[in-house]
Amino acid sequence: MSGRSACRRNSALILATVKRFRHFTRFRSRLLFYIIGLLLLVLAGVFVVVNHIFRQNTEETIHHELVVTERVFLRLLSERSQDLSQQATALASDYAFKRVIATQDHDTITSALINLSARAQADAAFLVALDNTVQIDTLRPEQAGQAFFSPALLEQAEREGVASRLMLVGRKPYQVIVVPILAPEPIAWLCLGFLVDNPVLAQLKQLTQVEISLLSEHGQTLQVHATTLPAPTPQQLPLYPVQSDGFFWHTGQERYLSRLVTLEQQADGKLVALIERPWSKALENFYRLQWLLLVIALFSIGLASLAAAWLAKSVSKPVQILAQGVQAIGQGDYRHQVQIDSTDEIGQLGLAFNSMGTQLLEKEKIRTLLGKVVSPVVAQELLNHELVLGGETREITALFTDLAGFTNISEQLSPQDLVALLNGYLTEMSAAISAHAGVLDKFIGDAIVAFWGAPVTDTAHAQQAVACALAMQRILQDLRKDWQRRGLPLLYMRVGINTGLAVVGNIGSIDRLDYTMIGDTVNLAARLEGANKYYGSGILISEFTYQHVSGLFACRELDKVRVQGKQQPVAVYEVIAEHKQLSVRQRQLCSGFAEALAAFRGQQFQQAQGMFGVLVEQHQDAASALYLRRIEELVSDGGRVGFDGVYDLAK
Repeated sequence: MSGRSACRRNSALILATVKRFRHFTRFRSRLLFYIIGLLLLVLAGVFVVVNHIFRQNTEETIHHELVVTERVFLRLLSERSQDLSQQATALASDYAFKRVIATQDHDTITSALINLSARAQADAAFLVALDNTVQIDTLRPEQAGQAFFSPALLEQAEREGVASRLMLVGRKPYQVIVVPILAPEPIAWLCLGFLVDNPVLAQLKQLTQVEISLLSEHGQTLQVHATTLPAPTPQQLPLYPVQSDGFFWHTGQERYLSRLVTLEQQADGKLVALIERPWSKALENFYRLQWLLLVIALFSIGLASLAAAWLAKSVSKPVQILAQGVQAIGQGDYRHQVQIDSTDEIGQLGLAFNSMGTQLLEKEKIRTLLGKVVSPVVAQELLNHELVLGGETREITALFTDLAGFTNISEQLSPQDLVALLNGYLTEMSAAISAHAGVLDKFIGDAIVAFWGAPVTDTAHAQQAVACALAMQRILQDLRKDWQRRGLPLLYMRVGINTGLAVVGNIGSIDRLDYTMIGDTVNLAARLEGANKYYGSGILISEFTYQHVSGLFACRELDKVRVQGKQQPVAVYEVIAEHKQLSVRQRQLCSGFAEALAAFRGQQFQQAQGMFGVLVEQHQDAASALYLRRIEELVSDGGRVGFDGVYDLAK
């Protein structure tokens, strides 16, 4: 009996368990469970990923800001050194002080030196004889008669006229300035020392918004001399690598991210600055965002749970199928067909839905074909292949044109006359592009964008582009004659050409796309078009295009430029004419300009100036006039140090 009772109890327990979880076998319950579970996983993953990425980016930003702060700190020290050097130079020129030195009276000179240092607010003053012996030392009078503590500083002052260095004097950091006392030849050295203490660092902190400590390296420790950190501050730190990207150290309860910057290397050690930023303060924004993400996640979970419960309660399988179909149609998938195995109203609705999708697909095909205006070669390529989004990397030659001063011309004409003039110009230029097997990409106002080498492969794409540019200039010259007879404004065109790798293909969206090009090659071509105005040229090409066309077209190298965001300079050339059509005058201009450019790059500026001057006088050459202005700037600035003949190409 007891066995039967136990069996009945077990059976009842199983039935109760099945009844309890019977509702979970329903589609609505499973759907609700899966949606909420998936949402929790997604939100948790997003939270973890975003939290990790933002923390990583925050730490990288803080490290970068510390590097930038280091540069600002060094620049501020340099500016302070220049200001103090100017003050010292002015004091060394004091006539009364020179007369006192001439008296050779030690007490009188000492008094005058103390007064002079007080005027400069210096903390120490030294008068050093030309044989490097200290005559007067206001900081350590007993050092008088001994050798000056920094002969290298005197040698620098003798070479450069003034010397400044941050160094330890009597185991304290000073900004030491040395200038000669001239009468008119040097008769002595004036040396002023400005103590770098906590108030000085406090001023630098106001400008940099970071904590700064000044330390000296002795052996394996760093000795603190001045700091903006709150007391108590450790007086010694372990020796860290000076060139490290940053390290952490603690003062009391605060953790700092720090960088060591070497300020001065001396025989008995180094003088370094410790630039520090509180880590907790730097991460304040991160912690605020972390809480915000958590609140948003909890709110999203609650809102999505309510929506999932309502959806699971109200939906049914046929309606789900239709909803998926509607969603597919809404996303542009008009080939989507629903499968509903029923003959009732839901089945009829499914048939009507499939018919609607077929009709929309046909209309979409017509709309797509009518909505695209492309070059004939591109249209043929698109019709022969299935239309898909995407691109491929090809070597192409890009061409950009623009009209000089078109804004001013547009203000002189009525809208109707302006459109007629522009349409005539664009028609002729488009015909020239087509005649040279080019792809007309787009019109941007009066500007034209075209390219060669895609979609049909053409190994002579660079030659075709340059030949087209020359043809366009010739056509425009003929148009100007007609416009002049009709009393219309005359248009002048600038052309930029570049050859290289670019992404070409159908770029845009499912609803609207262009067969176009993107990449650095395209950007440089656009830059070259605008640079024509700077050089006074009509057609500019890059060195990459020149490598392809130098055998067919006469070109002259105008410059070497550095494009924004790139380190490698690029040579730019002006296209003159085909070799067989080059005139004697043009040949003389090219050879003369090449010789003058070589002299300029060889820093033979006087010789280059004469050669460029002849070219301006004989040929009215705008590029030569530009180099004359450059030579004047270089000579007036006296700046040949670091000269490499490369100039930045503006946007």
